[in-house]
Amino acid sequence: MFDLPKDILFRLDELSETYGVNRNEVRAYSELSKNYRNQNFKEMNFSHAIAYALGRMPATYGVIKYVLERFKNTGKNFSNILDIGAGVGALKIALRDYEISYKALEKSEAMRKVFRKLSGDDSKIYSEDFLKFQIETRYQAVFASYFINEIKNKKSALKKIFDLSEKYVFILEPGTPNGFKNILEAKKIAMELNWYPLLPCATRGCQLSDEDWCHFSIRLPRTKHHAKLKNAALPYEDEKFCYVIFSKKETSFFKNNTIIKRPMKKSGHTIFDVCTGNGIRRIVRTDKSSRKLQWGDQL
Repeated sequence: MFDLPKDILFRLDELSETYGVNRNEVRAYSELSKNYRNQNFKEMNFSHAIAYALGRMPATYGVIKYVLERFKNTGKNFSNILDIGAGVGALKIALRDYEISYKALEKSEAMRKVFRKLSGDDSKIYSEDFLKFQIETRYQAVFASYFINEIKNKKSALKKIFDLSEKYVFILEPGTPNGFKNILEAKKIAMELNWYPLLPCATRGCQLSDEDWCHFSIRLPRTKHHAKLKNAALPYEDEKFCYVIFSKKETSFFKNNTIIKRPMKKSGHTIFDVCTGNGIRRIVRTDKSSRKLQWGDQL
């Protein structure tokens, strides 16, 4: 359901073969991973950008598709979007079946080059540093995936993201404690600016203890490149992520009952940890239909 389209997989193969970086990809991806863990976000060269596309694009695309599907299920929509920190264009590809005006902002020249080769179109891509980006207009939706984690001045960046949008803001982050801290910071600023959570939250604040964090997971098949870059034996990967969608108009977010942990299926019943308008609740259900519910679904 969330697999990269076949034509994009083919173009990734072409990138790897045409530019002769195959023997350097493992080293380049290792450098990227190390720098990311150490919060050392250096300028990428072309080999790094290709390695990033091969190693990370299947997961980022899958997460973006998951979040867009959740948004679509609310019955809401938007007609134009700004993709901040667009990378190699995962959101652009995820939106190919939507009739939406798309613009992007990506500072890295190498990432923009890979973006063009994968998307094959002439979408508008701004190249400015985000905090220096001059606002030409406001957008119905603004999307920032795996972006806040790489910004030093997170509060200023988040405030500018909200200022750019008229209706919706999408924030996606790694499914780690640090990624969730960025989500909490976004929620704090959203409250200050009078925005409301749409999904997955049921409260404007957060009821989780300091030792816990809210994240979700999707299982994706590994491509041959991904398996090679990670020296992985399993044919799949579980990608953990955090996300929140905000709405400028007040929503019925308090009616959300999002399953925030993997359901515990027992004999004759299922146990769910659920984010509700009354805080985090553990709910036991015995009906058969509940056994089909998954982590991230609404109970």
